Amino acid sequence: MNSTAFEPRKELTAMLEGSDEAIDLIRAALCIAGEHNPQIDLGGSYQRIAKLVERARKQIELDEDVAEIATQLCTLLYKQVGFSGDSKNYYQADNSYLDRVLETRRGIPISLALVYIAVGEALGLNIRGVGFPGHFLLKLTGKQHSTDQAEPKEVLIDPFSGQVLSLDDCKEFLKVSSGNTLTFKPEYLNSIDKRAIVQRMLGNLKAIYINQGAYAEALNLCDRLLILNQASIQDRLDRAAVLEKLECYEPAAQDLEQVLKRAPNIQGSTAVQNKVAQLRGQVQGKPH
Repeated sequence: MNSTAFEPRKELTAMLEGSDEAIDLIRAALCIAGEHNPQIDLGGSYQRIAKLVERARKQIELDEDVAEIATQLCTLLYKQVGFSGDSKNYYQADNSYLDRVLETRRGIPISLALVYIAVGEALGLNIRGVGFPGHFLLKLTGKQHSTDQAEPKEVLIDPFSGQVLSLDDCKEFLKVSSGNTLTFKPEYLNSIDKRAIVQRMLGNLKAIYINQGAYAEALNLCDRLLILNQASIQDRLDRAAVLEKLECYEPAAQDLEQVLKRAPNIQGSTAVQNKVAQLRGQVQGKPH
């Protein structure tokens, strides 16, 4: 790969403007990382993936039952190679950037899931992301040898712990992650499209940088989220708040006006109107 010609923002924008099927999740993740780190070693990232695929082709028996394939995939990536969840520094930004995850072999569920997806897709496996609340999962679909059923079997994988999960495991995950505030619903285990995966990656990073007070980085994430969905009220509110922190008062006011235009009956609309007036007052009082 020629990193000198790499234009991550332009490339990601073009990708997201196309069909969901045309999105290359690995390339999209590297575009996100590349905007954060202009010195990103694209070639190195692809080489690491290629080496994992090479090992997988030698070790994983693709004629096996799908549950066995899932177990073999976890054994390779988690136990042998060492891709695992970083519980100690969970909210460290590096855990969300694919190039760094490939280097350190540490990450959060969704970034580790991308490694499984990269390897699985290269092997021709039907592997999809599952937007489970609070803990991203994977679903591997394939044949089952233990029954005569014609329908393919679905197996759930937790890339954070490198485990194949049962339905009871998922229910327990939800209890812990939600503090018993959410009731399990079968749709929580539905696979999600690629655009939703990119949105979740960007949203994670946005929250990290806002919490760190790294507002320039947060602004980039807000911009990219609005490329995905111009109608997102929350992302526009977040961008307005970030712009205010950066003392970009007029753009912040314009974002809030867009919110009021798109959702005139939004809760707290009077407060939003007052905030617009306050921001405009800041513009007028700012020295030139």
